[in-house]
Amino acid sequence: MRKFGITFWFYAKEHFKTKSLIMYAIFTAATVGIIFAIGHFGGGGYTDIAIVQESNTFVIDEGLFDLFEGRNFYFVNSEDEARAMLDDDEVSNVFIISGDERPEMTMLTSDLSSDFEVEMFITQMLTAQHLETMMIEHDLPAEVVLDLTAPMIIDSEFADFEDLIAVELVNSIVPIAIMLLVIMSGQMVANSVASEKTSRVMEVMLGKVHPTITMMAKILSSLLGILLPMIAILVGVVIAQILDFIELDMLVDLVSQFISIEALILTIVVFILGYFCFIFLFAAAGAIANSIESLASTLTPATYLTMLPYFAAILLPIGGPIVNILVYVPFVTPFVIVQRFILGYSNVFEIGVSLVGMALFSVLMLIISARLYMNGISHTSEKVTLSDYRKMLRK
Repeated sequence: MRKFGITFWFYAKEHFKTKSLIMYAIFTAATVGIIFAIGHFGGGGYTDIAIVQESNTFVIDEGLFDLFEGRNFYFVNSEDEARAMLDDDEVSNVFIISGDERPEMTMLTSDLSSDFEVEMFITQMLTAQHLETMMIEHDLPAEVVLDLTAPMIIDSEFADFEDLIAVELVNSIVPIAIMLLVIMSGQMVANSVASEKTSRVMEVMLGKVHPTITMMAKILSSLLGILLPMIAILVGVVIAQILDFIELDMLVDLVSQFISIEALILTIVVFILGYFCFIFLFAAAGAIANSIESLASTLTPATYLTMLPYFAAILLPIGGPIVNILVYVPFVTPFVIVQRFILGYSNVFEIGVSLVGMALFSVLMLIISARLYMNGISHTSEKVTLSDYRKMLRK
């Protein structure tokens, strides 16, 4: 374990020494922080509001507006005075309450939209006052009023749920994200292994560290380098939370509107298992290649094995009979299981069997790739034949 930690840190430092990658991560984190800062200081901060109460029947107690923290309310006597304050940028929103028999409200704003919280509060208060007035005037029992004002329950069904834009985005983003993660990280690992083999650095390391440990350290350090921008985004969010630019609970609620917690957890698990289903073959391809120039030919099988299930996922109907079978094939599972879960095609059995299959397949790929990696390092032939692969696997 100690050797693995030392080797991993050695390769990780190589990634951190790349100035462009570090600058990109810092830029990403700063951009996220700036976006939240703009939203906090300049986006949607309706702090100065004018209230005009022209109605003699429907009047909201000024003390109730104290419930809104961080806003300054100005209660003026006329619409003209409020409009003048709006024109002079003394307030950003004006709410005019009028109507004696039935409440009416006019909203004026210097921004793209009104303060939604205040708007809803005034609307609810006026509705309650109007309802109370109607109950007294027509002597309506409270039970009747409650029945008439009860919200209507609406059930909706989609004739073809797969045609929804949101689902189509999920169908496109998840497969391509896994494919790009594997190919980008895989090429980095393969190039690194091939370079060390060509420069004879690998021969020196073989005497100190087991090849499998070296391979795993390279893979994980490469993954860290690829995920560095995502880590930077999380850092930016944390900084924005510390500086009170955002409320983390509101951000979580916003994300949960588009994807459930269960789907998010499944996506993370599938990304991890899917990554290890493919990445070991790229490391083995780098070890087999005799030079950087010959690396392309050894990478081709691993690249095709990654791209073919990706195209199958985006071209075949996600709920069709073919995908119903392919979902149990480990190197196809990462590209289809999340979408099937979101669309309701997957049950607990399918998800459980698919995840176990991916885990077992990852272990199998580790065993095969480790043997190819160990024996491929000593391979010096420019052309790799099928008999060469068989010999490497038998040693």
